[in-house]
Amino acid sequence: MTKPPRLPNGSDADGSSPAAAAPTYSVGYCRPPKHTQFQPGQSGNRNGRRKRQRNVRTVVDEAVNEPIKIREGSRTRSVTKLDAMILQMMNAAVAGNAKSQANIIALLRTLGMTGQAPEASHAEPYTADDAALVADFLHRRGVESAEPLASNETSENAEAKPASKETEA
Repeated sequence: MTKPPRLPNGSDADGSSPAAAAPTYSVGYCRPPKHTQFQPGQSGNRNGRRKRQRNVRTVVDEAVNEPIKIREGSRTRSVTKLDAMILQMMNAAVAGNAKSQANIIALLRTLGMTGQAPEASHAEPYTADDAALVADFLHRRGVESAEPLASNETSENAEAKPASKETEA
């Protein structure tokens, strides 16, 4: 239990106590005295919260997004460094710089902005070497009856084999 606030013993002639001017405030757990509390606008941590450690990504992101002023003709405008780099690469490519042209085309391809469908990789699931490797593996394991399917089979071989056991019977 908390103790009740202490009242002053003395009183004035008019019957009012000198502590009556001060607000009644009980000091106790989680209630520090008013004169030791933080003043408005001041914090208990003067140094503030520690800043996080910066990694390479944040440093590069800040550097690329810094604004700079460039001149285009008689006009000056503010753009980010990334925008300025791309504008310079584009201007050099238009001027005939082959390296800049290759870089711009590579950039457009990675962003999917060339207007053509990306190249479809038409890789066969099995090659002749893969089929031989699978057959050798199965032979060493003692599984002779299973034949791996090769994707290079011609339509003649597919017709010669029966489609299912139901057609044989």
